Amino acid sequence: MTNPYTPPASSAATPANDRDAIKARVSRPATALIVMASIQSVFVAIYLVSAVVVVSRGGSVSHDYVGLSIGCLQFACLMLIAIGAAKLGFLESHFMARLGSSLACIPFITPFMIVGIPFGVWSLRLLADPNVRASFPNTSPTSTQDGG
Repeated sequence: MTNPYTPPASSAATPANDRDAIKARVSRPATALIVMASIQSVFVAIYLVSAVVVVSRGGSVSHDYVGLSIGCLQFACLMLIAIGAAKLGFLESHFMARLGSSLACIPFITPFMIVGIPFGVWSLRLLADPNVRASFPNTSPTSTQDGG
């Protein structure tokens, strides 16, 4: 005799399988953001290193302090995008994943000017899903604060 109140075997999913399925869902935009932020950060780093070389050889970059400060800010934001995307891919920190995805939506910070915007929006859309949000530690699907 079978129990009529047990769920069917095909619909019973273990939490580990759910987490693996969610990891597979978020891996594509996370990987895209990591790759794009890494490539763009190389270009920004080349600019910053060349400015340091000019200064070390006795040259003056006094006319380009604005460019250097923008380069440093962009490099820091690109690192935050890459770290946030890694946290998204490994489902470690909802706050950092959201921060990195949000920064990717800003046109002059995002990798390659506007190419990163669709991946940032895609990541934010996935982070708004209650099932994805619940997969992060210290977050609940209904909480309104960014925890974790």
